[in-house]
Amino acid sequence: MSDATSGTEPLVRVRNLEKYYYENDTVIDSLLRRDPESVQAVDGVDLDVRRGETLGLVGESGCGKSTTGETVLRLREPTGGTVTFDGRDLSDLSGEELTAFRERAQIVFQDPFSSLDPRMTVGDIVTEGLRIHDLPADPPPDTSKAAARREQAAELLDRVGLSADQIDRYPHEFSGGQRQRVGIARALALDPEFVVLDEPVSALDVSVQAQILNLLDDLQAEYGLTYLFIAHDLSVVRHVCDRVAVMYLGEIVERGTTADIFESPTHPYTEALLESVPRAEVAEQGRRVDPLAGDVPSPRDPPSGCRFRTRCPEVIPPAGVETDQTDYRAILTLRDRLARGELGLDRFRSEEGDDAAFKRAVREEFGLTGLAGADADTLEDALEILANGRVEATVERLTDRFGSVCETDVPAAHDRGDGQTAACHLYRDDLDESEPAEPSVESALGGVDPDELASGEGS
Repeated sequence: MSDATSGTEPLVRVRNLEKYYYENDTVIDSLLRRDPESVQAVDGVDLDVRRGETLGLVGESGCGKSTTGETVLRLREPTGGTVTFDGRDLSDLSGEELTAFRERAQIVFQDPFSSLDPRMTVGDIVTEGLRIHDLPADPPPDTSKAAARREQAAELLDRVGLSADQIDRYPHEFSGGQRQRVGIARALALDPEFVVLDEPVSALDVSVQAQILNLLDDLQAEYGLTYLFIAHDLSVVRHVCDRVAVMYLGEIVERGTTADIFESPTHPYTEALLESVPRAEVAEQGRRVDPLAGDVPSPRDPPSGCRFRTRCPEVIPPAGVETDQTDYRAILTLRDRLARGELGLDRFRSEEGDDAAFKRAVREEFGLTGLAGADADTLEDALEILANGRVEATVERLTDRFGSVCETDVPAAHDRGDGQTAACHLYRDDLDESEPAEPSVESALGGVDPDELASGEGS
């Protein structure tokens, strides 16, 4: 871990970074009048990476971490936003300027088994960047550039814990940890200032992980490196990072110092991630860890409002709703599954077609047996409508009563103090709880037109 301070000017500044992938956008698709569909892998990311620090970028698999790292390095062209490196906008770089940037910024890939060319010796792998950039510019007298590169590769292999005698071996002759050391040596060959570490230890055994992490720490101190450390293992992040940014479905939901994030997390997603980390303390044995509800939504069709709302244990109900969080979430799940046409109604019907039995079966399916007052009356009305096969009207009825601000508004990053921010409506101070929220059906369902719902389901 570095000694970077909060006042240091960032080496890398990312603002509103977007990376979308488009489907159905070929000429044939245009002729067939198919609308392009976007996969929002990275959507509006802001990051500052200060000189000499290690910034951790964490989140579940598939949330866009690796795409963010590769787009920051311009290994992928961004769809929108800006990335500045040492004050220069990378989108303005081309030709020799872009080549010069490639020398200053490198990457260590996740999988040491697929990131090394099996047809090349490790010496050739480490010196490949030097050959491409025609380095060294001034080799020692009576020494060819090829010989100087080989000598540098031998020194780097020795520095990362391998033997210079192994320079002519091939990747298959090395273990996973040794291959990752080769990848680190390759990244250091051009003497970079900034290195993206894309889950550099996730494919390694635990005992080897510690060796690689200690090596990266030593190299950072020795060469003055700045790291963007991408990981999903929070115990690793706590060990090596100065600050942490938590990512969910293409967006940053919380950021702060490592101490703040681990000791006082404020976003429900961060809390859930930390709660899932195994603990060795005796007092923690037998601890029950409640998994996050549901699966990560598809970036092809992310939820409206707060993207975490479909799995969040703290969705904000509108004023007047007194149902507890468990039943409230169950109601929203029922409504959303109806809207998406995922709930076959025939399985709830008895042979006699009894509406009371139908409503009872739906309640039992979603655990909705403890509601009272106006909440219970609304649910009863909605189930009566649903028993008559009117799915669209059921969705509207549930939305009118139970629609949440989490569905309609994108949360801003709220300052929690000392630079820690959380993009969550729980920290808004402008919500008037005296007035119920009135979201439209379309906004609550992520822009879905009610007329396009499966209104004939179960009829």
